[in-house]
Amino acid sequence: MHTTGSSLTRLAGMLSALQPAEQRVAQFILAQPEAVCRMSVQKLAESAATSVATIARLSQKLGIGGFQQLKLDIAARLGQEEAAEHAQRSMYDDIRPFMDASEVVAQLSNWALKCIEDTAAVLSPELLQQAVNALIAARKTLFFGVASSSFVAFEAAHKWMRLDRWSHGYSDLQLMLTSAALLREGDVCVVLSYSGKTKEVLQAAKVAQENGATVIAITQVGHNPLHKLADIGLWVTATEAGMKRGNIGSRVALSHVIDILYMSMVSHSFESTVSRLEETHTKVQQKKEEA
Repeated sequence: MHTTGSSLTRLAGMLSALQPAEQRVAQFILAQPEAVCRMSVQKLAESAATSVATIARLSQKLGIGGFQQLKLDIAARLGQEEAAEHAQRSMYDDIRPFMDASEVVAQLSNWALKCIEDTAAVLSPELLQQAVNALIAARKTLFFGVASSSFVAFEAAHKWMRLDRWSHGYSDLQLMLTSAALLREGDVCVVLSYSGKTKEVLQAAKVAQENGATVIAITQVGHNPLHKLADIGLWVTATEAGMKRGNIGSRVALSHVIDILYMSMVSHSFESTVSRLEETHTKVQQKKEEA
């Protein structure tokens, strides 16, 4: 096995301590590092008979931010400029010139479904239940997110409003800090950040926690700063690369977790919640028809 380079050396050293699925990935990488530099994460998962979620967990154990970073590190350590170039190019293998509409529909639909499946694989049922219990008991619920995560935060606040619960979504730093400073014990602050490193939400989450609120973080798999800070940390996976980098994947995965929390709350108080949802829907429709 070729183990030149820090990532490959660490991988070889931890091989015996890995789970079976992780071992298959590690063995494939160690046996064919040059080939891996030219693969997409989906192709590696298929070749190693495992899942994207397993590769994400393995990258986390290596202390690397994700599979793309792992590929670039391997290529650089092997001293292969051509491999590094291929690794960089493969970050854009989700889009090609002059794709027709049916190809785009199929490619993105399959990929979005994969994001959801992989996120389901890394979500902890125990931590999800803890999050649901905290949200059910909450006096106030705030949702924080910036950039693409802000859209998920605002949508979540709207969903909670339909449940007749006090909630707001914020993306502006000053508003996040102000609202966090007014939280108390028993309140909940749901912080959304795919990277888990966004300075604004980290600052606001610290203020919320200092005031006694329960902080629920939803971030990409890995021990990032926000996950470490949170009282309850929920993970998502998504391949943020190529033309999808920074918004589509993270939004799909983050929204999926929010929907899971929302439906869990609906299920907890089914009869009264359904009654509220029907009432709000009926009144909104009436006003639309009158307009």
